[in-house]
Amino acid sequence: MLKSRFFRILIVFLVTVFAFVFFLRPKDDGSPYQEYFAKLNQELKNNGFGKPVILLDLDRLDENLSTLSKNIPSPLHYRIVVKSLPSLDLLRYITKATKTNRLMVFHSGDLVMLLGEDEFSSFDILLGKPMPLRALEDIFKKTKVDKFQKIHWLVDTETRLNQYLEFGKSKNIKLHIVLEIDVGLHRGGFQNSDETNKTFSLIQKNPNNLEFDGFMGYEPHVASVPILLGDKNDAITKEIQLSLSKYEEFVASGKKSFPVLFDKELLLNGGGSKTYRFYQKNNHVVNDVSVGSALVMPTDFDVSTLTEHKPAFFIAAPVLKRLEGTTIPFLESISFIFPLWNPNLQVTYFTYGGAYLAKKESPQGLFDNGLYGASTNQGILNGSRATGLQPDDYVFFRPTQSEKVMAEMGEVILLRKGKISGTWKCFIN
Repeated sequence: MLKSRFFRILIVFLVTVFAFVFFLRPKDDGSPYQEYFAKLNQELKNNGFGKPVILLDLDRLDENLSTLSKNIPSPLHYRIVVKSLPSLDLLRYITKATKTNRLMVFHSGDLVMLLGEDEFSSFDILLGKPMPLRALEDIFKKTKVDKFQKIHWLVDTETRLNQYLEFGKSKNIKLHIVLEIDVGLHRGGFQNSDETNKTFSLIQKNPNNLEFDGFMGYEPHVASVPILLGDKNDAITKEIQLSLSKYEEFVASGKKSFPVLFDKELLLNGGGSKTYRFYQKNNHVVNDVSVGSALVMPTDFDVSTLTEHKPAFFIAAPVLKRLEGTTIPFLESISFIFPLWNPNLQVTYFTYGGAYLAKKESPQGLFDNGLYGASTNQGILNGSRATGLQPDDYVFFRPTQSEKVMAEMGEVILLRKGKISGTWKCFIN
C-alpha cells in the first residue's frame, strides 16, 4: 500500500516537473522567408555576386520619395542629408525626384568631393555640424574660393565665430554664417538670444568677412517624448510647438535688435527624419527641412512618425555552411542537449561576413550564437529547422543606420521590380 502510494506521488511529481520544464522550454521562433525575400533570394542565387551586398529597392525608395514630397508642401524647402545617403548616384536620383538643390553636409571629405562635382558645386550647401578651424583651413586649400564662399558654415559659439572671423580676414574672404540654436535638444549651440545678440554684434561690425544667413534648430528629442496616456503623435506635436516657440524667440529678438541683418530671406532650418512631417501645419518660422534616413528606413527609424515609410535597403549575406545542431568547442559532450532544450538551436549557419550593424530580417528566428562570439569573416547564426536555409541561400538584414553601412560596403545593388538592375558606388568619409 505504501509502495503503491509512493509510486503515485512519484509519477505526479515527474509529470509536474515535465510540464513545468515543457512550459519553460523556449518556443520555436523560426519561420521561412516572407514572399518578398523568397523572391530576392532566388534573384540573388540566379544573378547575384556570391558575396555580402547592400540591396536598394528603387520601387520602395520611390514610394518614400512620394510620401516625403506630400509631407513637405510649399513654401517649405527640402534639404537632403548627405551623410545618410552617401552615394553621388543616389543623391542625383533624389535631387531629380524632389527637385531640390539643397544639401546638408556633415563631413569635410564629402564637402570637398561635392564642391569638385560641377552639378553639386552650385547647390545650396549647409554644414550639419560646426567644423574645427583646421577643417575649415583644409577645405579652403582643396576648393576654389568662389565655391568656398557660398557655403553656409554652422557656428555654435562666439569663440568659433571669432576663429572664423580671423580666418576670413587672413584670406580676405567672406564667410556665410548660420547659427546653431538650442531649441530643446541640449546638444550645444546658443542657449538664448542674449548669446546670439553678441554674435550679431560681431557680424554686423565685420561685413567684409562675415554674413549672417540664418539659424539651424534641431529637435530629434521630441520624437522620444515620454507619454503615459494619450496619443504619441499629439504629444510630439505639442513638443514641436514648444521647440518652434523657442526658435521664434531667437528670430524675434535678433530682428528687433539687428534689423539690418534680418532684412533678407533667411535660411531657417529645422526638422529631421523623425519629425519632418510635423512642419506642414502651424509652422510660422522654419522654412527649410532636412531629411535623409527616412528615405531608406534603417531600423533606428522605426518610429510612430514614420509608419508611412517603407524599408528600402537591406544587407544580403550568403550562407556558406549548414550544420545540424549546435556544437560548442570544449562542450562537445553535452552539445546534444542544446537543441533538445531550445528548438532554435537545431541548426547552425555560417554566413559570408558577419557582425553587421544590422538586425536579422528574414528568415525570422535567426540569432547570434553568444558562446561562439561575433565574427566579421564568417558570421555564426542559429535557428530552428523551420528557417529552412541551405548553402548558397541568403540571410537578409536591415541595417540600424544607413551612412556607416553603405560606406563600409562600398556599393549598393539596385533592385527594380525585384530584379537586379545595376549598381551605385558609395563614398567614404
